[in-house]
Amino acid sequence: MKKIKTVISIIGGTLLVSLVVLCVIGYFISRDEFVNPPEEYIHVGKRVYTAAPAMMVDESYDSLTLSGRGVKIGVLDTGFGGLRQRSWTMDMNVAAYANFIDGDTTDFFVKEAGRERDHGAYSCACMGGTLASGDTIKGLAYNAEYYLAEIDDWDSDLRIEEERMMSAIRWLLSHRVDIITSSISYTVFDDYDGYTVAMLDGHSSRISRFVDSVLQANPDLIFIQAIGNEGDKPWRYASFPADVKEVIAVGAVEADGMTRTHYSSMGYDGVDYIKPDVCAYVQPPRNGTSFAAPAITGLCAALLEHKRMGRKELINLLHASGLNNSAPDKETGYGIPQTSRMQLLFN
Repeated sequence: MKKIKTVISIIGGTLLVSLVVLCVIGYFISRDEFVNPPEEYIHVGKRVYTAAPAMMVDESYDSLTLSGRGVKIGVLDTGFGGLRQRSWTMDMNVAAYANFIDGDTTDFFVKEAGRERDHGAYSCACMGGTLASGDTIKGLAYNAEYYLAEIDDWDSDLRIEEERMMSAIRWLLSHRVDIITSSISYTVFDDYDGYTVAMLDGHSSRISRFVDSVLQANPDLIFIQAIGNEGDKPWRYASFPADVKEVIAVGAVEADGMTRTHYSSMGYDGVDYIKPDVCAYVQPPRNGTSFAAPAITGLCAALLEHKRMGRKELINLLHASGLNNSAPDKETGYGIPQTSRMQLLFN
């Protein structure tokens, strides 16, 4: 009987250890999928694209092998950890980077545990990620020149973050960037709740007023903004500064390319223009318009490489080529842009 109990104890202990090991392995597998989510690969022309860019481009576009070469992109985000280690982003041309939270760039690219440390790195993958020298494409602007600005403190949402964004925009302008793309936006702050949905008019919030003034002073500057993830929250609508009229506000759609993803913020009814402007797909298990805006940024950089154009011309091109261009609405705007509808540009 004693031997039987001993055997049972050994078996039980072994099973318990095995269970713990399997849980640990499962954790790291799931965590790796979050950092590097499984991709859907689609052939378009002679190259392979992940789902988000594949839903925008056609064979005629692919034949041009555009890559954003000669275009400067400024990125407003948080957490660029792992950018120089991960396969999608390790070859990206980062010309300059700065930390507007505490000024310390010592660990700017250090890969650490935690979603907050790679948010910006994954955004960059969605706008310029590639493998095998452009044969497999995740972001359409893989040969652009990047200027990275870390502006968001993950642990808190204080109104000083508006100041950081403004300082970072000034820094990017000093580098004469062609495009500024932001995955950081605001509604209310931990220390200030003075903003309301009724202020989504493009000029009432401090940051929207600032961005609008920058755009008026720089008619060729392209500003691309994630519209926000308030779609299934009490706020529901766009975040600031996605409400600015000439900011390209980007929402997220489901895999069908037409349906607004539940979290994607909606446009405000109190203005006479459509927000979001356009949408893009975000590959699960990642989610958030933070990763839809970079997909559109990559497309815009590629278009500017092909033909330099002013902001209004580019916005009109995106609108006219959208899947929903015949009936734009406050949920998906003009829809996903289609290069197949840009024949006049490419001819």
